[in-house]
Amino acid sequence: MEIRIEDCPDAFCVILRGPKESEELQRILRLLQGQMEDKLWVWGEDGVTTALSPAEIVWAEMLDGRRFIYTQDKIYRSAVGLGELESRWESYGLFRCAKSAVVNLNRIRSLRCCRAGRIEALMTTGEKVIVSRRYAPLLRDRIEEGSTG
Repeated sequence: MEIRIEDCPDAFCVILRGPKESEELQRILRLLQGQMEDKLWVWGEDGVTTALSPAEIVWAEMLDGRRFIYTQDKIYRSAVGLGELESRWESYGLFRCAKSAVVNLNRIRSLRCCRAGRIEALMTTGEKVIVSRRYAPLLRDRIEEGSTG
């Protein structure tokens, strides 16, 4: 079996070539599908591709057309859009807090009300992320659901 890794900063793609019905190809496909359901494939500045679980994500943002994923101690890039992150892992606490940002509700240390109906979220990394006034009522609802459920 030949394994080839190509650096492609703008996309992530896995291509399997071989006899479609072969047991080896099917085993690899099952392995990839199982891991990809629970993991987000990202890459760092060094070009190394890493699989992150939703719990590792502190927050994510879109900046200049690029998607950045922030963990406790590293910053990664991703080909996955913020909308997909939110819909895929909403049950793990990922929440759209602005047009260009998603936060992990489980990684918020504190919240502070700001002017114009916005909320400042202090993340476990010490970073401050602004929840826009459009998403602030939804955040309040999610917090109330979590505290009563």
